[in-house]
Amino acid sequence: MLVASNAPAQGLPDLGDISAASLSESQERTIGNRIMREVRVDPAYVDDPELTDYVTSVGQRLLAVADNPPHDMTYFVVRDDTVNAFALVGGHIGIHTGLIALTQNESELAGVMAHETGHILQKHQARMIHSASRAQWTSLAALALAVLASRSASGGQATEAAMVGASALQIQQQIDYTRENEREADRVGFQLLSRSGYDPRAMQTFFERMLRANRLNEMKGMPSYFRTHPLTTERIAEMADRSQHLPGVMYGENSLDSMAYRVMRAKVIAESGSATEAVTLFKTLLEDQTVVRPRENIYGLAYALRRAHDFEGAWKTLQPIRANGSYPAFELLAGQILADMHRGDEAIAVYRAALKDNPGYRALTYAYLDQMLQAGHAKEVLADVEERLRQRTDDWHLYELQARAFAAAGRPIGQHRAQAESYYRRNNLPAAVDQLEIAVKQTRGGDFYEMSMAESRLRELRAQLENEKAAEKALKIS
Repeated sequence: MLVASNAPAQGLPDLGDISAASLSESQERTIGNRIMREVRVDPAYVDDPELTDYVTSVGQRLLAVADNPPHDMTYFVVRDDTVNAFALVGGHIGIHTGLIALTQNESELAGVMAHETGHILQKHQARMIHSASRAQWTSLAALALAVLASRSASGGQATEAAMVGASALQIQQQIDYTRENEREADRVGFQLLSRSGYDPRAMQTFFERMLRANRLNEMKGMPSYFRTHPLTTERIAEMADRSQHLPGVMYGENSLDSMAYRVMRAKVIAESGSATEAVTLFKTLLEDQTVVRPRENIYGLAYALRRAHDFEGAWKTLQPIRANGSYPAFELLAGQILADMHRGDEAIAVYRAALKDNPGYRALTYAYLDQMLQAGHAKEVLADVEERLRQRTDDWHLYELQARAFAAAGRPIGQHRAQAESYYRRNNLPAAVDQLEIAVKQTRGGDFYEMSMAESRLRELRAQLENEKAAEKALKIS
């Protein structure tokens, strides 16, 4: 059984004031927003609210026990089979799907995320950029591509990395961490793990397994992690030493994994490779589990069967685990399968019922509203979204759905206003301004009040955009 402890980790030094040798918070935010604008349009970026909400929940649990954490850190997932995770200036942490799939328990995943969070808390990226010559980081588009592309050995992304040229290589060299950076992130990550109730020994066991497998060349894509995160036996020995000195803490042989971890890991695995390979993998797993068939593996098989367009098989597979206390991810998949089988009304009923028990499950909300739009219920969606936006004003997905509903209702001004708000909440001011400029040129489907609101918001965002451009110009960001 896992027993949480708030005791400080042993051997943590006083790291001193790190802010003086770093970028200011506003500079970090400017650079980070520009990078993420590029990252979010990269095909590798995973726009999956289930996965995003899960990794964010792990990150928030770690940040809750950190000393003076930044308020606007984000965690996101990158579709890439290589084993990697990375931290970006401005407080953004990316996790490869290959890393999620490789972990054997939730504490291992939390350990890698804690390590990357340590890089952010210690401002390693900001300090590197601050010390670099301006010529090495003038192209933030190149930086975003370098971060995503050069960390993968896959052909397409490697090609993109080559296209950004020598400047991207120089930028990437600035992002790669020194051994001292890695040791510092290890120490901070260990502290976050032990304070938050995860098993801090998982960091050691995971990195040990990676190092051993790399030596034997057993794992696909393993070198990508070691290129950017120097891993040594000395570091692992330090992790082991800290684990041995945990004061008054007892951990079970295995960490207690949340249902969310087990299901999201199964989902990631079910989305990897071809649909046929995923179906075969989960069938093999379940054949070996004759006594207890874990619900996450049944879910994984149903998910893979849906990918293979065997909707009847997926529906049949999923039904047993929906009984006697289902899980929201199971209900989401059930609704999606029903929609695939052109049983839209039944899908809506499933979503509605699931949302009564899980009102905060964003993926269910979006799927329900999307299905309602497909069924021609634009007015009902507009009323629903308006109510939800009172509670979740920063939810860009809701604004995206609102824009679609306005379009279906023949209200172009409202459509482009909503689309602008969606872009704004993704820190994409240029696109938001473009949408509002389209809105104020509309001559139909609006009224004086709606047009006035669009014009007022356009003036506001134009001013913000000018400030953003001035900040980027001061930093010489091209």
